[in-house]
Amino acid sequence: MPPKARYTREQIIDTAYELVRTRGEAYLSARSLAAELGTSTAPIFTAFESIEALFTEVVARAQALYTEYINEGLAQTPAFKGAGLQYIRFAKDEPELFKMLFMRADSGAPSHYFPSGDKNEPQVRGTIEGTYGFDGEQARRIYNHLAVYVHGIAVLYAQGSCIFTDEDVSRMLSEVFMALAKGEKI
Repeated sequence: MPPKARYTREQIIDTAYELVRTRGEAYLSARSLAAELGTSTAPIFTAFESIEALFTEVVARAQALYTEYINEGLAQTPAFKGAGLQYIRFAKDEPELFKMLFMRADSGAPSHYFPSGDKNEPQVRGTIEGTYGFDGEQARRIYNHLAVYVHGIAVLYAQGSCIFTDEDVSRMLSEVFMALAKGEKI
């Protein structure tokens, strides 16, 4: 009978997630994870067929946390601004997870200006239509402009080089939204 696994699949995911969260995805390897666990690489490959399979679990956990941030923003008034502010807050609070989700070189060509594959996009964009009465095309244009702007600020935070206060960011987002909204009404 084989020996009982010393680490559960969940414990390995937890440790890998914390490793990526604190040091970045480049530090996730079987060897670094084994060192963090204080074991050989065997338990990792007993629980996962590859490091890529484990990485998929880490990404899923990071996406779940990101979705919590966005949902918190969507509960604010106005919801669209709240979602943008929470996107930025995620980058500020969790820079390594933000980089992993939104700053990867291999993320593929985006289908629009918001980071490719963001499952929250339809809900966030829908708040522009529902709250402000813009049609789908107008909402898409406003969303794309602000997504670029919000992503730029978030990247500054993730890189540790943002000089804006939370109040500055809130004001700036309102100013840009108002200018874009006015342009759509013309």
